[in-house]
Amino acid sequence: MIDLFYGNRQQFQLRHGDINILGRTDACQPVKRSECRLNEAAPIHFYIEPEAPPGKGKYAWDCKTPSIFRLRDRPGSFNIEIPVDSPNLLEGWNRISIKIEDPDGTVDTLAAEFHWNSRPLALPIHLTDLGSYETIQEIGQVVNGLFEIDRKRNSIVSCKPVGADILLLLGSPGESQEATYDVEFDLRDSNSKDYAGLSDFFARHEEQSPGLGIKPGYCTSGLGTISPAGEAKLWMAVGDCLTDKDWAWVIHTEDPSHFLIQSGTIYRVRHQVIIHNGVNWSRYKIWKKDDDEPHDWLCDMDNAYIKSNLPRINKASFGLFQFGGNPTSWSNISVQRLELTPEILTDLVCKTAFRAIQQKRVELYIGKIMRRAKNLYQKISCFIQPRHVTLYREKNNGNSKNFFNKNT
Repeated sequence: MIDLFYGNRQQFQLRHGDINILGRTDACQPVKRSECRLNEAAPIHFYIEPEAPPGKGKYAWDCKTPSIFRLRDRPGSFNIEIPVDSPNLLEGWNRISIKIEDPDGTVDTLAAEFHWNSRPLALPIHLTDLGSYETIQEIGQVVNGLFEIDRKRNSIVSCKPVGADILLLLGSPGESQEATYDVEFDLRDSNSKDYAGLSDFFARHEEQSPGLGIKPGYCTSGLGTISPAGEAKLWMAVGDCLTDKDWAWVIHTEDPSHFLIQSGTIYRVRHQVIIHNGVNWSRYKIWKKDDDEPHDWLCDMDNAYIKSNLPRINKASFGLFQFGGNPTSWSNISVQRLELTPEILTDLVCKTAFRAIQQKRVELYIGKIMRRAKNLYQKISCFIQPRHVTLYREKNNGNSKNFFNKNT
């Protein structure tokens, strides 16, 4: 049986470079064939998560399967990605047929349809009253994981079991933006490796190899996370989780800030991304909703110091993010354009300049240490090697031919 998590009639509007159709099959693993057709076009292979093999993982972040975090620990699950620039994608209603063949040759098929709207969503977005929405797909696009509307709390919640890197995109690709929202955590029986939230300015997924059938490479201009222990971080990446890609990079907060979070308490978050002249600058703050907003940012990071030949992110979409743990609840969400005021631009220029100076100082300092080490090595070598050769000759009847081979 093939089951699509959001039904056989779905809807999508432009939120990133792919339409994501999530589902699961009960076919025995590993499947012999898995393919889909869009509007009767040629079949395209898609990936189905297999049973994880025993032992240590051989993929990025020690994962055991090539989807990395996209479908981790969910055997039989799939995430069909349809590029929004596909020539077979139609404005309005589209048909998709899915075929899966198990190892014994038994074939399962499913026909579904979805509505596509290529028009970007305008900002601002205000999600304060969710009562008028019938499904989560009217609010956003689920890229990974499962989300639903909690009508009692007037909020968006992640669903059990909460997967890794689950993401619900609310906005369309844009430049500098700011999002504010309320968030409530459930930290019971939490794991130190989980991230209870928070949110992301997501760009896209990149592929490891064309034939895999899913793109595991995560790209973000400012992913804000907080662990159950209160460790707060920001992440930026192009192609995180990929291997053997010289253009891929990932950076994160090296010295995490800390903010104690508790179950059942409602917090307020302000999360910004600034995209300007090839530099991404992201920052966020979190505080108890009943308290005054703090002046200082809890986390603040930019990518001004990465190598100039590496790819940058020019547009991103705001979304809700979580990595494992119990369901998190988000409400009173607002996303708007962030005007680059003289104060923001001045701060950005100062930060960029400081980063460049700091990086140059580190490079000069390392170079100085290496030169000193080389000089010291040469001095020591000049003193020690002749003495060792002399002793070796005395023990081996004057033959020093194999000395350096035996003493490397």
